[in-house]
Amino acid sequence: MVQSAEGKEAAAGSMGKRKQTTDMQKLAREVLSLTLREDEELRRELEARGVEPTGAGALLYAQWKEAVMGDLKAAAFLRDLAGTEEPKRKAAKKAELPALRDLSDDELLQLLAECGHGPAQD
Repeated sequence: MVQSAEGKEAAAGSMGKRKQTTDMQKLAREVLSLTLREDEELRRELEARGVEPTGAGALLYAQWKEAVMGDLKAAAFLRDLAGTEEPKRKAAKKAELPALRDLSDDELLQLLAECGHGPAQD
């Protein structure tokens, strides 16, 4: 099979784009696994709450703080992320508590309001 010059350029561009994406994914994993050293206050706060003082730990902790203050997107992000673990969903159902990932956005907002965080829903 003979490829045209345009086809070869497109294939090379596609391969370059895939390599760039792979490199960015690798870099993102490395950054998320870095141990926090510069921000002593944040590191102490994370450790006090039992959160690993890494980039990933700090990112998830920041999302949690936003969620408890009523940020629906942060709450949905954490719900969806945590909901990928099947054993946790089953345990929540056994305890007759709704799994966060099974709640609608409105139900999440209502739950936050009931806990004294975020705007109340009518």
